[in-house]
Amino acid sequence: MSKFLLTVCAFGLLLSSAFAQEKSPEQYREERSHIFGIEGLESQTYTRVVASGAKQRMGFYAPINPDCSATGDVNVRVTKQPEHGTVETVTTTGYVHFPKENIRSKCNQHKVKGTLVNYKSAEKYTGNDEFDLLILFPAGYAWEHHFDMSVR
Repeated sequence: MSKFLLTVCAFGLLLSSAFAQEKSPEQYREERSHIFGIEGLESQTYTRVVASGAKQRMGFYAPINPDCSATGDVNVRVTKQPEHGTVETVTTTGYVHFPKENIRSKCNQHKVKGTLVNYKSAEKYTGNDEFDLLILFPAGYAWEHHFDMSVR
């Protein structure tokens, strides 16, 4: 009887993996949105080290289709200004950096339309600074990015 139960359990484990499905990037993105607790909103914190008084690229946000065409305009808002520097947002073209397994990775090879975010500390300031961004995408998703800056 115990061999029978062991065989049934082993067979059940083998079958369960046979029915597993590969998830699409959209399904992963949707699951990630649920993890953060609010539908369609993802929050992340980044730590950056920058040189005092130098303009530094913080991010480039480009909502693009798998064929690398723009899905629309991204709206980047500075919701908390830094106390010891400035943040600028510029609509421009630039390179995106998608991982190889992403369907949009072929877009890494040429410039696409998006919004560039730069940070520059006050001249001769060293210490900590911080700012927040709200990035609104045309498909109804949003990211909240908090940047902790170490100015050296």
